Amino acid sequence: MECQSAVGVVGENTKIPCTFRVTTGDKHNTIYEVMIKKKGQKYPVFYINYTDKIVQGDPRVKLPSRTDPFLLFTNTTVSDEGEYEYKIMTNRGVIKGGFSLSVTAKYDPPVINSVPEEIKDRDGAELYCSTSGGYPAGGIHWFNSTGANWTERATLKITERDDRLLTMSSKLPLTVTDLRPRSFRCVVLNSSFSEVGETSSTLQRIGGPHSSPLPALAVGGVLVPVLILILIIIWFCRRRKRSPFEPDAEGGADGTETEEEEED
Repeated sequence: MECQSAVGVVGENTKIPCTFRVTTGDKHNTIYEVMIKKKGQKYPVFYINYTDKIVQGDPRVKLPSRTDPFLLFTNTTVSDEGEYEYKIMTNRGVIKGGFSLSVTAKYDPPVINSVPEEIKDRDGAELYCSTSGGYPAGGIHWFNSTGANWTERATLKITERDDRLLTMSSKLPLTVTDLRPRSFRCVVLNSSFSEVGETSSTLQRIGGPHSSPLPALAVGGVLVPVLILILIIIWFCRRRKRSPFEPDAEGGADGTETEEEEED
């Protein structure tokens, strides 16, 4: 009798198929006792004695059929993953063997957040892409609006939850220049480097939907002084063009001289 390795999904039932290999003409096989242990553990995860009607071990592990044997893990968890050994007593003798069980879980849809939440016009920011509930560890890739891969700039952090499922969070630091293309895409990869989820985010700044660091800097640091200088030049030009005998706003080029001329 041989049991095959399998890959289970967390929260679902996992079937470990087992088959008989007949080496003589007699194809009749009867199972009397089955014991399955996980390597490194003292007590079996499953034990059944059909003669004495004894069943022990994890109630999630079952052997539904005696004549068509297969092992069933119900509500598979991450802790079920590992190497197993089995010993089966039949009418043909004792059979020993082993199998492995791998476990996977799909990650939740990723979410992008920015720190700070409101990005000022001339400040940088940090983007965070987070996903949870998956297994085993995978990765997170970043792409900007032009499709360039910015993953090398990011830092990935993986933590284990109480149920041994994983949380992945990637931090992408951005400078003011990096924020010019405001659309960013986050892609979640599983352990086989296949895409299993993605999301995108378009950043908004406090300065307005069309604000940009460079135009803001130009207005504040260049255009305003230039405009002031132009106004000063215009004012001096107008003063130089004015005739010394041309009456001013008070009626003459000089108010006192005008009064003296009137007296004469």
